[in-house]
Amino acid sequence: MVDEQEFYQEVGRRIRDARKGRKPPLTQQALGELVSLTRTSITNVEKGRQKFLLHTLANIAAALQVEPGSLLPELPLDSDELLDMALKNRPHAEKLWIKSVVSAAQRGRNRHGS
Repeated sequence: MVDEQEFYQEVGRRIRDARKGRKPPLTQQALGELVSLTRTSITNVEKGRQKFLLHTLANIAAALQVEPGSLLPELPLDSDELLDMALKNRPHAEKLWIKSVVSAAQRGRNRHGS
């Protein structure tokens, strides 16, 4: 599960970095005017204190001339998802065998407190 507060703080940091990284940098006031938000709202977004709608993220990204996805933090994948990605192009029988080996190793680590 995503921690909501950390998520919005990271999005805000990325927005701030993109705003300041522009040539020339945009002020909070200028960004706010481009996306129909107040300077105070931009401040709150950048500090992770204000939630906003998805279309607002798209508008902010357009104003900053960045891809919307670059403003979003990467979500941590669990080990099963990582393993599935790593084995994506392997034959089915090989996937099953590797998953059984990994599962046995995990059970062994859990039993021994590692």
